[in-house]
Amino acid sequence: MTMQILQELNEKQRQAAAHIDGAILVVAGPGTGKTNVITHRIAHLIRNHQVAPQQIFAVTFTNKAAQEMLERIKELLGTTQGLEVRIHTFHAFCVRLLRQHAEEIGLGRNFAIFSQETQDEVLVECLRELRQNRLTYPPWMLRDIIGAYKMKLEDPTANRDEIRLGDGTVINDPAEVQDILDLLKAYQTKLASHNALDFDDLISKSVEVLEKEGSEVRAKYHKDIRFILVDEYQDINAAQYALLKLLVREPQHNVMVVADEDQSIYSWRGSDPKYIDRFKEDFTPAVVELEEHYRCSQTILRSAGAVIARNTRQKESVLKTHKSAGNTLYHYALDTPDAEANVAITLIRKLVEDRHYSYGDIAVFYRTHQLVEPLVDRLHQERIGFQRIGRTNSFQEEHAQGILSYLNFIQWQLPGDIERAVNFPQQLIDDLTLVRLKWLAQQKGITLIELLRKIDDYPDDVGPLTRWNVRQFFQQIDGLSEGIEGEQIHTIAINLFNLLSHRRSPYQSEDVHEIANQQEVPGLRAATDTLYSAIDRGEPIHLIAGYGIDSYCAAHIIRSTLQRYLNLSGHTDLLTPDSARNPALDENGINILIGDFGELPERKATTILLGTAVSADANVLQLNKSEGSQSRSITALKLCQRLLSNFEQPNRADMIVYDLETVDNNPKTAEIIEICANRLSAIGSDLESYEQLVKPTGRIPQSSTNIHGINNETVANEPSIEIVLPQFLSFIQDRILIGHNIAEFDNLVLERDLGKYLKRGLANPYYDTLTTAQRLYPRESCSLEALATKFNIEHEAMHRALQDVQINRQVFDELIKEDLRRRELKSLPELLPLVGIGILAAREDQRDIGVNEETDGGMETYRQAAARYMQAHRPELGWLEANLQSMEKQSVQGFIDKLTRTQIEESQEDRDWEARRSRFMNGVLHFEDISVETRLTNFLDYQKLINSADEVEVETDKITLMTLHAAKGTEFPVVIILGMEDGTFPIRRPDQPLSELEEERRLFYVGMTRAQERLYLTSVSRRKGDYERGGSMFLREIPSNFIKHWHRGRRRGG
Repeated sequence: MTMQILQELNEKQRQAAAHIDGAILVVAGPGTGKTNVITHRIAHLIRNHQVAPQQIFAVTFTNKAAQEMLERIKELLGTTQGLEVRIHTFHAFCVRLLRQHAEEIGLGRNFAIFSQETQDEVLVECLRELRQNRLTYPPWMLRDIIGAYKMKLEDPTANRDEIRLGDGTVINDPAEVQDILDLLKAYQTKLASHNALDFDDLISKSVEVLEKEGSEVRAKYHKDIRFILVDEYQDINAAQYALLKLLVREPQHNVMVVADEDQSIYSWRGSDPKYIDRFKEDFTPAVVELEEHYRCSQTILRSAGAVIARNTRQKESVLKTHKSAGNTLYHYALDTPDAEANVAITLIRKLVEDRHYSYGDIAVFYRTHQLVEPLVDRLHQERIGFQRIGRTNSFQEEHAQGILSYLNFIQWQLPGDIERAVNFPQQLIDDLTLVRLKWLAQQKGITLIELLRKIDDYPDDVGPLTRWNVRQFFQQIDGLSEGIEGEQIHTIAINLFNLLSHRRSPYQSEDVHEIANQQEVPGLRAATDTLYSAIDRGEPIHLIAGYGIDSYCAAHIIRSTLQRYLNLSGHTDLLTPDSARNPALDENGINILIGDFGELPERKATTILLGTAVSADANVLQLNKSEGSQSRSITALKLCQRLLSNFEQPNRADMIVYDLETVDNNPKTAEIIEICANRLSAIGSDLESYEQLVKPTGRIPQSSTNIHGINNETVANEPSIEIVLPQFLSFIQDRILIGHNIAEFDNLVLERDLGKYLKRGLANPYYDTLTTAQRLYPRESCSLEALATKFNIEHEAMHRALQDVQINRQVFDELIKEDLRRRELKSLPELLPLVGIGILAAREDQRDIGVNEETDGGMETYRQAAARYMQAHRPELGWLEANLQSMEKQSVQGFIDKLTRTQIEESQEDRDWEARRSRFMNGVLHFEDISVETRLTNFLDYQKLINSADEVEVETDKITLMTLHAAKGTEFPVVIILGMEDGTFPIRRPDQPLSELEEERRLFYVGMTRAQERLYLTSVSRRKGDYERGGSMFLREIPSNFIKHWHRGRRRGG
C-alpha cells in the first residue's frame, strides 16, 4: 500500500515523503519535484497512517499553489477526502485563526483588513492631522517601516534612537525619528478605531493570540494539528518562523520544511536563508537533499548552476538532469529599449512560425515593470495576445474597485470606500462639492460618512439634487445590508449588481452628446431664473395643465420635482376636456401654464407658459413657440433640470486659488520665487489677493526667466521663503485650495518647504483643476494654456503667478459650469417614464396635425432613454392615471407597453458593463469553488490575500509578461529575460552590501531555471537617455561554451 502512493517518486523523494516521526528538512532545488514530495507525503499520511486530513497543515506561499496541491492530493487518494487538508498561505491561515479567536487580544472578530491603498489613505490622513508633509515622509516609506517592524514582531511605535529603511538608509536625527514615531502612533490609533488590521498584523496578531498566557488557543491547535509541512521555507521571515514554532506540537516536532537557499529572493519581506539554520538548531531535523532535476535542459541547468556557484552558500551538491543538452543560450546586446522590443517580437514570431511553439509557451521576465513598456506597445501593434501579471490581483484593478467599495462599505463602513461607492457607477457628488464636504467634516471633527448620513443638515453647502442622491444612496445600501448575515457571497453579489444596474444612467454617452448639442428651448434660461428667484423669495407657485396626456405628464414632472427636491407643495389645477381655454391665473406668486390656450389675461404675476396662447402680455415667458413643436414633457424636464442645476451652484466661500512660480519643475528640488493667491466669495468673485516675490537660495537661470520674466535683480531685495511662508499660511488659513496640477507639484513644493522651515505639513483640502479637466476631457490636452484656449480665456505665452491665478480662476469657473451641465443633462432619470409617455402622446397629436416625426426635435433620444429606464425599473404612474379619463388611460397603458417592449440597441457601455459583471462574478464563483466558507467576510478576506501570482494561467494564445519575482513557481518552454545590463539587473546602489548582490544573483538563478528548453537574454546600452551601460555581470558568469552573444546584429561567441 505504501508503494502504491510513493512508487512514482525517485529514491530521495521517497525517503523524504516516507519520513513520519520528527522534523525533516528537504533541500529541494528548482525542478526537483518538491511539490510531489509534499503531496505524496500528505497522501501517505492519510492512506497509510490513518491521519485525519484535518490534522495536517501545509503552508504554501501562494493561494494558487495551495489549490493545486489540494487537487493533486485528491487525485492521489482517488477521493475528495484530501480536500479537507488545511493547505493555506500563512496569511490565509492567520485570518481564519483571528476570525475565531481575535477577542482573546481585545480585537473584534469582524475586523477589517486594510489594503495597501487604504493604508496609504490613512497614512495621508495622519500626515495631514499632524501637519507633516508627504515629501519628507511619503506614505510608502511609512508603510514599509511599519511592515518591517511588524515582520520582526516589534512594536512600530516603540521609542528608538534610529529607524532603518528597507534600502539600508538609517534615520537617526532625533526630530525626524520622533516625527515618524508620532505618525506611526497615529496610524496604529486609526487602525484600532476602525477595528482594522493591516496585512502584516495578520501574522503578528496571530502570534500574540498563541503566546497569550492562560489562553487555550495554542493547546487547541496542538490538538487539532499533528503534522505541519512548509513549502518555500527559504522565504520565511521572523514573524512567520515564530508562528511556525508556536504551532509545532511538542515533543513530536512533526514538521517538514522544504527549502532552497539559492531561491531566497524576498529579503524586502523579511525573509532570510538564516532561518534554515535556525530550523536546524531548534528542531535537529533529518536532512534529505533532492538532486535529480526534471525541468531544464542540461545547458540551461549548468549555466544557472555556474551563476549561482558565485554566491557564498552552504549547499555543495550539483543538480543532475537526464534531459538532453538542449539549445544554446542567446544574448542580444542592443542600443535602445525600442530595439530590444523589436528583437523580442522577432524572436516570438520565429518561435511560433518556425519552431511551432504556441504563444502560451513563451514568457517574458524583467526586473522591474517599466522595462516591459516598449514591448507592450509593440505587442499591441502586432496584435499578439498577452497577459501581464501586475503588481495587484484582478480584484484590485479599476474594473472591480467600485464594486468592492460597496461590499467593503457594507461590511466595515470605512471612509475611503464611501468616496468610491457614492460615485459609482455614475457620479452623484461633483468634485468640488466632495472637497467641500471633506472640508466641512474636517471643520466639525466628524467623519465624511457621518456628515453624509446627515446631508440635509447642510443645505447651504450641498444642493437639493445632491442631497436627494446621497439619501437615495444610503437608503439603497442600507437595504442591501439588511439580511446579508449568513448569505452566500454569490447571492450578495447578484443583489449588488441588480442595485448597481438600477443606478446606472439610462442615458448613453451618445445620448448625452446629442442632447448637449440640441438647440436650447427658447426662453428656458429666463424662465428658470424667474422660477428660481420666486422660490428663493418664498412666493407661491400655481401649476395649471390643460387636458391631455403630454400636458398632464409635464405637470407631474414639475409637481414631483418641486415636492421631492425642494419640499414645495404649490397648487396644481388639472383642467378637464371641457374646461375653458382661458385659465384663471393667480395674482400672487408665479403661474406655470402647460398646454395650448386662448387669450391670457393681464396679470402682475409672472406666468411661465409651456405651450401656446392666442395672445399674452409681457409677463408671460413662453417656452414653446408653436403648437406641437416639441413634447411638453421634454420641456418640463429641461425646465426642472435647469432649475435644480441653479440650486446646485457650489458655495465657493473659504476657497483660495493659488499658484507658485519656481526655478525647476521637480517638486523635490524646485525653489519658489513667487506666490500669488485670491480668496473667493460664495459666488466666486475675488475678495482679497496675496502676491509676494521670493528670493531663492540660488541663482535664477535664464531658462526660467524666459518663462516668467523674473530674474535675479527682480528678487534681489525680496524676503526668503522661510519669512514668506508664515504670511502665506496666515492668508490661506484652513481654507480649500484651488490650483492647476497642485496635487503633483505646488502642494508638494509647499509641503516640502513647510516641513523644512516650519516643521509642519499642508492640511488644507484641495481641488485640482487638472484632475477635473482630465476627467471631463480625457482625450484632450489639459494644460492650463490648452484649457485657456479651449474656454476662450485671454492669456500670454510668458506668465507670472498672478496671471496664472486669474486664468485658473476662470478655468475653475468653466469646469464647474461643465460639470454642472453634464450632471444637469443626466439628472431626474426617475421622471423619464413620464417623458416617454408624453413623447408618444405628443407624436400622436403631431400626426393629427401633419407634423413630420423625423423633425421631432430630439424626442427619439429621450424616448430611447425612457424605454431603457422603464425596462430596468418599475415607474410609479398612479397619479397620472388617476387624473385621466378612460380613453386616455387606455392610451397611457398602450404607451407603457410600447416603451417596455422597445428594442434597445446594445451600446459599448452596455457591453463593458456586462464584461465587468461577468469578470467579477467569475471571480466570485471561483472563490466559492475553492472555499468552504463563502460568506461576505470570507470573500473580502480572500480578495485581500490573493496576489498576481495566484492568477497566472497559461493560455495557448497569449504570451505571459511578469517580473522575475512573480515568476517564482512557474515554468515555460521558452523564457526571454529583458534588461540584462549593469545597473538594471543587478540593481546597483552606493555602498551596496554583498548580501544584496547575492540576492540579485539568486533572482537571476530563479529566472533562468523557469526555462525548460530555450532561454534568451537581452540588454541595451542606454535607457531613456541615461548613461551608457555595459552588459550585466551575470552574463559574464555564464560559461562561454553555453551562450552566444549578438551585438547590434553581429554575432560573436562567448
